[in-house]
Amino acid sequence: MPSFAGRPLTVDDASVNDAGDGHVEAWWTRSPNGVRSWTVAPAYAPVENIELGAGIAREQFTGIQTQNIQAKFRITPTQENGCNFGAVLGSARVEGDSFKPYVNGLFSCKSSTLGSFHTNVGTLDVSSSQRVHTWGLAWERAYGEVTVHIEKFGMKNEKSTIATGLRFDVMEDLQLDTSVGRANKQNIVTIGLKWMF
Repeated sequence: MPSFAGRPLTVDDASVNDAGDGHVEAWWTRSPNGVRSWTVAPAYAPVENIELGAGIAREQFTGIQTQNIQAKFRITPTQENGCNFGAVLGSARVEGDSFKPYVNGLFSCKSSTLGSFHTNVGTLDVSSSQRVHTWGLAWERAYGEVTVHIEKFGMKNEKSTIATGLRFDVMEDLQLDTSVGRANKQNIVTIGLKWMF
């Protein structure tokens, strides 16, 4: 899925940065079939309830680039113990191709004892005549200084991916994270950083 969720999750939550706050995420991925890539994804909230983001990914050996731009909206207020809705509208392109739109509906629920649950349902244009439906489910919970997660996501007519990972702050505004997943009987590994400002 082209939209970038908060590291190291692929399934997005339904919240955004506070107005005037932003972050930059960068991560390395080893995907199925041995493909390795780097991704950098900045995001900034110019006003309350709206976060603007972009991303660029580059495969190490082929040099193929993928780009995206998106706007994320917090539709209902984030709840400390409760649920809220959000949405993402964006466009993505693989080098040599045209930009293709995507949309993602977001639903998150937080519990002080159970952690946070996230659900995504979306649509991605893969060609001028083909639209693919996407979905995702995730749970995350803090255990002291470390937050762990497990998620499952995929696209219609394709095998799903399941992944687990963790994140923790190495400094006040710097997060280190990693995840390990499995898709089509092959492993996916990511290692990343998130700088918040």
